[in-house]
Amino acid sequence: MLARSLLAVRNAVETRANGGYRMVVTVAQVEEKLREALQAKELEVFDTSGGCGASFEVGLVVSEQFAGKRALQRHRLVNGALKEELEEIHALSIKKTYTPEEFEAKK
Repeated sequence: MLARSLLAVRNAVETRANGGYRMVVTVAQVEEKLREALQAKELEVFDTSGGCGASFEVGLVVSEQFAGKRALQRHRLVNGALKEELEEIHALSIKKTYTPEEFEAKK
């Protein structure tokens, strides 16, 4: 069990060219942060970097916290929730941000 845990940590760390290390961000980490920070009801996150954790697309986030907010304010909430992860990833694309009511109307 410990060996498996250590292997998971080793696989989540990437060597940088300068000899340092950086944590590789995963879809699961991004989803967890968004669920916690925004109490997301629906969520779609994709790694668009081919699995290296450098680029992500947030295809959909449904949250009550978006009520009364414009698109830019909603995107700022998403970016704020992922502040630590944004230090490690190269690109983040945010597609759809809805309140639960807006999401139901789109169905």
